[in-house]
Amino acid sequence: MFPVTTGTLLFLALTMFTISSLKWVNIILAGQADNRFNDYKKKIMNVLTIAFAQTKIIKGDLKAGLMHAMIFWGFCVISLRTIIFFGMGFDPTFASWFTESIVGKLYIFALNFILALVMVAVVYAAYRRVVLKVGRLTQSSEAVFILSMIFTLCFTDFTFEGARLVMENMKDAAWQPGAAIFADIFKIVGLSEGSLQFIADASYLVHISLILLFMNFLPYGKHFHVFTFLPNVFFMRTTPYGQLRNVNLEDPNAVSFGTATLKDLSWKDLLDVATCTECGRCSAQCPAFNTGKPLSPKQINIDMREYLKREEGIGGQHHGWTTYAETSMGAEAALATPAAERYVTPFVIDPEVFWSCTSCRACEEACPVGIEFVDRIVGARRHMVLTQGVMPTEVQATFRNMETNYNPWGIGFDSRGEWCKDMGVKMFADHPTAEYLYFVGCAGSFDERNKRIATALVKVMQKANIDFAILGKEEVCNGDSARRIGNEYLFQTLAKQNIETMNRYNIKKVITACPHCFNTIKNEYPQFGGDYDVVNHTDFIYSLMQEGQLKPVRPLPQKSHVS
Repeated sequence: MFPVTTGTLLFLALTMFTISSLKWVNIILAGQADNRFNDYKKKIMNVLTIAFAQTKIIKGDLKAGLMHAMIFWGFCVISLRTIIFFGMGFDPTFASWFTESIVGKLYIFALNFILALVMVAVVYAAYRRVVLKVGRLTQSSEAVFILSMIFTLCFTDFTFEGARLVMENMKDAAWQPGAAIFADIFKIVGLSEGSLQFIADASYLVHISLILLFMNFLPYGKHFHVFTFLPNVFFMRTTPYGQLRNVNLEDPNAVSFGTATLKDLSWKDLLDVATCTECGRCSAQCPAFNTGKPLSPKQINIDMREYLKREEGIGGQHHGWTTYAETSMGAEAALATPAAERYVTPFVIDPEVFWSCTSCRACEEACPVGIEFVDRIVGARRHMVLTQGVMPTEVQATFRNMETNYNPWGIGFDSRGEWCKDMGVKMFADHPTAEYLYFVGCAGSFDERNKRIATALVKVMQKANIDFAILGKEEVCNGDSARRIGNEYLFQTLAKQNIETMNRYNIKKVITACPHCFNTIKNEYPQFGGDYDVVNHTDFIYSLMQEGQLKPVRPLPQKSHVS
């Protein structure tokens, strides 16, 4: 059809796309090491369920999820058609062996319905953006432009085939119901063969030009996720949700800890930044954002991405974007700061954004493309606390209390076992062969309300004749709050102290009533050689009842389940 034109456009477009994409590739590969090459079975399942089945995006918002899923599934099916389309530019009979076979005809038949469904989905997407103006979405002309291109791609496919059907006397029209509608319109209008050929040629050239334009537009906007979301989902974390990234505080080559500049991010963090779709599902689920705090997980991605794009010359400056420092201290003063000293905080992002995070990971649970936020946020906190010495005044006293008395309130550590002194509870120092360690935690040891929970649990275990003991004043805070606030040094000090004590007693089984103790000992202590069988008290009591070691004195209320 148009071998020279098709070949020229394809060569130029692929060259430009390669140049712009390589800038992103270089940015991502410059990230810090992050071993994600493990647990391939789970990774493949994530790709199949989250990426291809679109389970997360449908679960989060059914109507919008189905709309996006339809566009994604449509693109998967249409991709074969795209290859055939470009091949026809060099040879009109390209892949005719396939298109004229029964399998090919079935594909074309299904394609006609899918093209129509994609057009409907695109119209609904535009309606949500232009008319409904859904709050969680980032309103931009880019999104409308992309939707217009997708709609036009489907439309030109129909007009191309419709004109060809008329010129071929409606041959195989039954296999192309969508294109046949356009063919009937052309017949009713009474277009000449020359006009039909013009429509077919114009539709073809517009179609392939839009595909190449679309491809080259992607690296400059949020729709780059078209290429990055599959690997991003594949490399999602398979470690426990409650486990934060470890830091080697004894690294002799380290000049700072945590995330100082964006170059301190791991390659997966940078891939996350490149993959963000700006759908806003993360912020919609964020408890900090929904209570008026300055944190918006989506905005963190946008700010990091636009800064990277501007620094690397990928068009970030064309969005009229300014850094937090440029806004707060003035552009001239901010830009005068040496590049090596342009810390993520406070240069790119307001420090208060990072201090607002509760580290609950609701944002990560909601993200349909596998983006991780909490390790990046905690990384920024670590840099502020450990390297800059910056932290909220509210936590300074807490850190001092944890350092001196091993609990956030500063209550004397030697009174840690006083809550159960009249209950006959044994200490590991006196009963080192106990089967279970009951790790009481700070709240269970000192907070009046939580003491009642600890007391009740002890009575239950004594009733069931469980062989357990506590550490008493040998137990220190698990360190969870220190780690999440950013004081990794304090966390590791406390964690290693607990692990040393527990290993000295050869403890294997641990019972906790505190969710923070449960997560920290079960999921984070293994990073430092503390491997234990940890069970939550509710699960432990349930197992005792199942095994008949505990028998209720009266019938327990049953929770009804609606199927």
